[in-house]
Amino acid sequence: MSTAADAKSSPAAESPAVLRQAGLLEKFHIIRSSISFYNNVIVSASYSSPNLLSPDRLVRALHTVLSAHPSLSVGIQLPEEPTGTPSFIRLPSIDFSKSEKFIIWESSSTSPGHAKEYKDLICRLHNTPFSNEDLKTLPLWRIGVLKRSYNTPTAHDSETNSEGRIDYEIAFSFHHAIADGLSGAAFHYSLVSALNSVDETGDSGANWDIYTPPKDLKLLPSMDEILDFGMGIKTAGKVAGFVGKSVLPSFLQKTFWAAGKIPEKLSPTKIDVLTVEPYVLENLVKTLRAKKISLTAFLTYAVADSLFTILKVWEKDEFAKIKYVKVSVPMSYRKNAGWDNTVMSDFVGAINWDIGKFKSLEGEVSGMKKLTAELKKESTVTRDSEVGLIALIGDLAGFFKGQVGKDRELTFEVSNLGILDAGKIGDPKKKGREKEQKEGEGEGSKMGAKGSEGWRIEGALFSQSASVPGPAFSANAVTVGGNMAIVVQWMEGVFKDEFMEALVKNLNKTLSEFSSKA
Repeated sequence: MSTAADAKSSPAAESPAVLRQAGLLEKFHIIRSSISFYNNVIVSASYSSPNLLSPDRLVRALHTVLSAHPSLSVGIQLPEEPTGTPSFIRLPSIDFSKSEKFIIWESSSTSPGHAKEYKDLICRLHNTPFSNEDLKTLPLWRIGVLKRSYNTPTAHDSETNSEGRIDYEIAFSFHHAIADGLSGAAFHYSLVSALNSVDETGDSGANWDIYTPPKDLKLLPSMDEILDFGMGIKTAGKVAGFVGKSVLPSFLQKTFWAAGKIPEKLSPTKIDVLTVEPYVLENLVKTLRAKKISLTAFLTYAVADSLFTILKVWEKDEFAKIKYVKVSVPMSYRKNAGWDNTVMSDFVGAINWDIGKFKSLEGEVSGMKKLTAELKKESTVTRDSEVGLIALIGDLAGFFKGQVGKDRELTFEVSNLGILDAGKIGDPKKKGREKEQKEGEGEGSKMGAKGSEGWRIEGALFSQSASVPGPAFSANAVTVGGNMAIVVQWMEGVFKDEFMEALVKNLNKTLSEFSSKA
């Protein structure tokens, strides 16, 4: 907690303290963003509360969250030389009196318009880069708060849902160098806990406008400091493959479809959202378990199936040329490092997977099983992973810019954040809810139950901005309370909006039908 005495020490006058150099993957994300080829990641959560969320309550809660996660109090010092390594610095302070630079407050106009306004907020955050000028002075994160309205054209005005609770979407947007998707979930675990612990009546002498990071602030080490990303025979094969691709005659190269060439600059991120209802997801998971297929592997093939289906209708000539698509599937290295899902850092890797054009999703069970096994195997070892190859690139900015105009290397990416921990999202335990229901039938007892439940998270969305050299589109999944939400993202100009909306609609249908057909 920062007090008035902290403010008197003029933390802004201090020169930034260098905490450590960026690791391999962190450097990759920093340089890619510094040349405006990629912006950010967002994990957004749907919060419900018996009370209004005031700016004061949010700021007080954020003081607690910042104290728990060192990466939220750092900036970036870019290297002077193209081949240099960026460093993380300790921000002298975070000034919440100027929070309009990193906290957005909005309210939905009507209940029917909320979904569109929610998507618009996420797109706006995705399309707001972390400028190089602000890296040393502003935090590497932003928050968007959207208060849900229950106003309808045919009913009286209402700010509350049927339970008398107030709902908010709180979107956490962050620089990929300081956090991965699971870190976004960790932020919300900390925030919902802090909101439930805030005492707005106490600490009258505290200065909540200024948060001063501790002098001894320490970042977690980068993952290549504590894990082995060395290169062996397997890596040598990958490098030989890259070299061979540049010298082999085109008719000897294995070609795949990835929606054209890499553009010169980043265009706006567009998204669409689909939600898989609990009964559909439950049936789907049962079917996959029986076949020993992971949900992530299935989603990867389901997205490919929808892409093939829509291409066949919308782009017949392109569809006829397709032999296969290349997919990136991220995975976490947290277990390898001995860390759980409550810490914030950037600890991900990925595998690339080829999917040949197929006629029916039900006929691809074998491929899904192979991908399931590959993900399980690759998540346990780091040596010879894709991350290690970053060490071979001296000038990352030149490497990224050198890809412009060339064929894109990835068709799409599927990233599954998994299930948010029910014990960490403010959700009362089942026994507690049953006890409340049994304790009284009267109106008074119902009101008491509403007031006592406090803040909780009832849904989430996971997404990332478009990337100039990255996949043509991505599908990002997260599950809360039995509901799985999938955000499909693409870059304006790569696909028509109507094409991607058709793909999402087809994917939604595919997820519902697979269990009955397979």
